[in-house]
Amino acid sequence: MEFELKAYLERIGLELNGSESETEKLKKIHLHHITHIPFEALDPYMGREVGISPERTFEKMVINKRGGYCFEQNGLLCAALNAAGVKTYSVQARVGNQEGFGQPLHRMNVAEADGVRYIADVGYGGDCFVLPLEIKLDVEQSDGRNTYRVVKHPTPECDYAVQILKDGKFTNLLGFTDKPAPEGDFEVCNFYTNCSPKSGFKMFLMCARPTLDGGKYTLFNKSGSYTDPEGNVEHFELEGDEELIAYFRDKLEINMDGVEFKYREFVMPK
Repeated sequence: MEFELKAYLERIGLELNGSESETEKLKKIHLHHITHIPFEALDPYMGREVGISPERTFEKMVINKRGGYCFEQNGLLCAALNAAGVKTYSVQARVGNQEGFGQPLHRMNVAEADGVRYIADVGYGGDCFVLPLEIKLDVEQSDGRNTYRVVKHPTPECDYAVQILKDGKFTNLLGFTDKPAPEGDFEVCNFYTNCSPKSGFKMFLMCARPTLDGGKYTLFNKSGSYTDPEGNVEHFELEGDEELIAYFRDKLEINMDGVEFKYREFVMPK
């Protein structure tokens, strides 16, 4: 499909005047995408199919004003950046854990703007960087909210690691191999993420949306939080489907028209 850049830019609340450099376009698109298209996985949670073709992701997130998870979000971002003239490709990545890294069940992007290479990722949720990170080794980089760095990670699983500074210590956030991945690989990984009873998105309700002013809304099951631009955090519990749906709609900015939702208590799969 030919990417409808105008409709996408309207969806993320961004106007480009044509005079922006590649770097300016990359940073503006990244920031506006992550703050206007929420990270959400309502479909796998409710047992619905998640399609990640360009047509399906555009219809869901641009036309129907829903959000999505990494295979949807970063596929859409990759297409948008290329349409805007920023050369971008998607790579397979792994989420950091206490043992190192998990399975290659994350999609992220590598973009080149004005001769500089960046990591562009709007589909991690959690502590995802709102601005792209330069692939510049061992240099601390701030997105105005958190501090990150990119380091070499020469293992069979990864070439590089993205680390985040927490409590005075850098820990692994994401690991990736810098090689364009075929769409078929993402289809296989998406099938597991969407359908496996052991997928976190099948077991738990997880959503997030950072705001342009520096704040952030999150949800894990019925536990919500709002972090204001000064870093103050408010925690709260949501009761019942009506409160959850209102939070999806009003704070996470998920269009819930025609979307059936019912909360269910977590049961560990056998």
